[in-house]
Amino acid sequence: MSKDKPYEMPFEYLTRKENGLKFEGDIVKNWYLARRFVLDKFREEKVGFEPKSCEHLHVIVNGDSPIMLSVVRQVALTAHFINYQEGSKTGSPCNTTVITLVSKNPHIITELEKEEYLCNLPKYCKIINHGKEIENEGYFIDIELHIVNNSPDKSEGEKLMCFSEQDVDEFCKGKSEQELYCIDTSKSVYASRIYNLGVAFDNIPAEDIHCTERYRLALDVFQHEKLKKNAENMITGKWENLSLSKIKENISNIFCSDCFTIREECIINAYGIKNYTRTCNLWGKYNEPLSISEHARWVVEKLIMGYRALNAEEHYHDENLNVQCKSKDKKKNYRDSLKRTDKDPAHIDLCSYRDLRRINPEDLKYDSFLMLAIPAILKRCE
Repeated sequence: MSKDKPYEMPFEYLTRKENGLKFEGDIVKNWYLARRFVLDKFREEKVGFEPKSCEHLHVIVNGDSPIMLSVVRQVALTAHFINYQEGSKTGSPCNTTVITLVSKNPHIITELEKEEYLCNLPKYCKIINHGKEIENEGYFIDIELHIVNNSPDKSEGEKLMCFSEQDVDEFCKGKSEQELYCIDTSKSVYASRIYNLGVAFDNIPAEDIHCTERYRLALDVFQHEKLKKNAENMITGKWENLSLSKIKENISNIFCSDCFTIREECIINAYGIKNYTRTCNLWGKYNEPLSISEHARWVVEKLIMGYRALNAEEHYHDENLNVQCKSKDKKKNYRDSLKRTDKDPAHIDLCSYRDLRRINPEDLKYDSFLMLAIPAILKRCE
């Protein structure tokens, strides 16, 4: 492990929504192990689909022990691809990642809904439980979950990966605790700096957000100012002094940057290895599907981290603020109050990409810019 990079252990600072207590040590340990295991397996397999591919990833998880349910969680956090096509209320999405959990536990859905595993995701994503589909709002979620008694065979049009507890045990052998439990947060730190570009970013209009040229100045500022500074720890001070919402924001940058190499595999597959160079110009061609995929990833992450979509009453109040208030501050303060509560956080952006264009188009810029910044961040962190 490089001494020049920051290594941190942030997961132990997460607390339960209901009582504010920290998660048990074994749960936190499983999060670290599952993260390292899944990321390494994806990297070994060079998992990634080019934008026009009709394939999807199918991950079979054999067993429902705590470590394997943590593997399910990590696959859901990680497996998001550029060929995903969002559905509508009348149609299903395409090229979603399928996670098949082999379990005979009749209460496995309830188990998966625990905070330490998928939390709110099962309430939204498509679930097929022993052949019966559970109705939900999964038309804009790029993860679907299947529960079966026995491991299924490979089907056409899918890349199949199978994980067992023995695989995890074998993976951990010979690795130090630092390798397994410490996270290199350098990519996360650089990614977080896109939110501090000032007027170079703030002045970009929300229209035509996938035009690379619109971000030229902001990219120059990012590369020549933000990337020049070494990546230090994600926070100055102590993690325990942060609010739960701030801790989640920092960890969100980790989950986001964990997918950078997967994004790059998709772009490499699009151009072919001989024609690929790590430049934002090549990435710019696929900025829209990359951005859609990133929003889908973010939605899954937020649901797993305990957020929910706004309910009808909250949406009604939010829309009324548009009519009643000339100042944008009241709307921003209302939305911030919803997402920063510890017990039941809600986020206005937990919706389809199509709806986000209507509800909160300003936030689309962050996904588009981040996708253009990835090659520079990867190069800086080599």
